[in-house]
Amino acid sequence: MERPLLAAVVIVRDEARMMPACLEFLKGIADEIHVHDTGSVDGTPEIAARYGVHVTHGEWRDDFSAARNAAVAGVRAQWVLAADADHRVTADPPALRRFLATATAEALTVTIDDAHHANPYQQQETRIYRPGILRWTGRVHERLVRPYGSEPVRAAVPGSIMRMRHLGHATYADRIRRADRNLALGQATIDDLAGQLAEHRADRHEIARALLAFGRDCAAAERRQQAADTFELLRELFPGTPEWIHATDALARLVLATGYDKICLVLVEQLREAGADPVYCDWLAAQALTQLGDPHTAAELLHGVTEIVDTTGRRWDPRRLAEVSALVERLRVLAPAGRHRRD
Repeated sequence: MERPLLAAVVIVRDEARMMPACLEFLKGIADEIHVHDTGSVDGTPEIAARYGVHVTHGEWRDDFSAARNAAVAGVRAQWVLAADADHRVTADPPALRRFLATATAEALTVTIDDAHHANPYQQQETRIYRPGILRWTGRVHERLVRPYGSEPVRAAVPGSIMRMRHLGHATYADRIRRADRNLALGQATIDDLAGQLAEHRADRHEIARALLAFGRDCAAAERRQQAADTFELLRELFPGTPEWIHATDALARLVLATGYDKICLVLVEQLREAGADPVYCDWLAAQALTQLGDPHTAAELLHGVTEIVDTTGRRWDPRRLAEVSALVERLRVLAPAGRHRRD
């Protein structure tokens, strides 16, 4: 029997509200759809079954990788699309099939439009992969690796062929709920790594990744001091790493939001020295300078900026840039030149 080209695999738990739309969007894109339920009590698996998809059941073990790996057991397709109930997938099915049929990579990134309630953004995520070659690792913020832990060979699916919309951060309540859930799993990950470190078995890259994810989840849950402490710990332990850059970026945005503008400017200069995108650094500095009473310099920094891409590759909603630029321009007109309050 010929293997299907693409199977969509969705892990769920109590997603009765999200499940119908998720499956409607997947119909016609994937050759087959698998829903792996991890203990729903709201009728999610029964809803999925009514759509005629493959439904399997498993135990939730506080580990997203374990759930994703269990979900693909028995899936015969050449490619797996890893989706969640809060994803809405759109695609040009014939073009996608042609792309998958000729792709030589082990994993494919997909354009994700994140419907964040405060700052919508766009990013690339690894969402399509070859089962049997790759597996998931990590309790939370899981990622795909080869059998011995090395990174897979990736390629990107053009956005004109396929993209996904993520609704998980669409409301403030959604963001807090997800962050609180992730914090518990992140703390368990850090505890595991601390035990391995004591036995000299810990992977320093895994520790850096875990600290970065934990800090971000603290920030998302509005535990700002805990987030700042985590980012500072990472910066102290792992200088010169990509995680150091991401933590410095996250810390700069955190202190900017809480009014520590001079500290933000110091962090921005550190990002510049580390090789971060100068335009993005200008964007952060312009906001801090505006809050310090210097919209003239801020306007100079923002002049000619057309898009904002942070150190992780997230492309921010252009409306955010337009709003800040308009505010800076209004303040520049109102503030006499030469009367800056940066000291």
